[in-house]
Amino acid sequence: YQVTQFSEGRQKGERCSAAAAYLHPLLGRKNLTVITRAEVSRIVIEDGHATGVAYRRKGDDHEIKVRREVILSAGAFGSPKLLMLSGIGPVDELRAHGVKMLQELPGVGQNLQDHLDYIISYKSKRQDVIGLNPIGLMQLARAGLKWRKSGEGMFTTPFAEGGAFLRSDPALERPDLQLHFVVGIVDQHMRKIHLAHGFSCHVCVLRPQSRGHVGLTDANPASPPRIDPAFLSDPADLQALVRGARIMDDLLKAEPLAPWRGKRLYPVDRTDAGYEADIRARADTIYHPVGTCRMGRDDMAVVDPELRVRGVAGLRVVDASVMPRLVGGNTNAPTIMIAEKAADMIRLGG
Repeated sequence: YQVTQFSEGRQKGERCSAAAAYLHPLLGRKNLTVITRAEVSRIVIEDGHATGVAYRRKGDDHEIKVRREVILSAGAFGSPKLLMLSGIGPVDELRAHGVKMLQELPGVGQNLQDHLDYIISYKSKRQDVIGLNPIGLMQLARAGLKWRKSGEGMFTTPFAEGGAFLRSDPALERPDLQLHFVVGIVDQHMRKIHLAHGFSCHVCVLRPQSRGHVGLTDANPASPPRIDPAFLSDPADLQALVRGARIMDDLLKAEPLAPWRGKRLYPVDRTDAGYEADIRARADTIYHPVGTCRMGRDDMAVVDPELRVRGVAGLRVVDASVMPRLVGGNTNAPTIMIAEKAADMIRLGG
């Protein structure tokens, strides 16, 4: 296994988004136009060639024509939705919503994979972790002032301060679990607030076998896609997550954490059945969806190895949806790598 500590590095605790790294420094370029508060309706396709993009902004419909190609980067949920709204996808899905078929690609929206996340949280007996009670809020206020002055202190925490990759079974060749240790209570991705100081740990199965899908709700571009992650549809994923939950449970009960460890949120029966019930009740996405426009050369592939949509000229997909399989870790850096590789291929005329 590997254990690491996530550092704030030289950024003084500030996260760097892809927009901050790649887009903001270039906003002054004459060959770049950024249109905000707009929603893409479809890709315009004429005689098997992508010729533009239709979008809606402030109640008005617009269309942009392209000279070379359209690059679709709407993510593992948005990219298959837009392909299907444009007439590219499975026959039955398009027919069900009255969308005219332009290119049959049965793999569009299929192969959805994501990391399912299970969390154990404890209230803390000490107050040197994050809390949202009056004392904790005062600590955060002071920390905010310190950060403004020096760029140091509690505000620089990545919140998830430590992580580990480990094997649920010693016989495995490589880690199949990932842990994140958090210096605060996390419940339903902070949709459920707890005031107490506390700490949490997450576990997820790195390479799940379950496969979900993305479809259309209807033919209205403003409607959200229909998403079925099909979590735990493969029994192997639940078995691995139960093993991971037990390992995480043991780690959080270790003696070095005794000075902090208070009352546990959601105590469970430590049998397999107990863990299974709690996982099914509380586990949730960790926001790593991939695979719905997967790359390949077979009939279910949506894009080729150069990320060009099969059967449609002048159209590429460049985002996490092209991954054939979910990576064994976080998806942000691999997705940026995909974009870097795509940029090189486009420059070379690939």
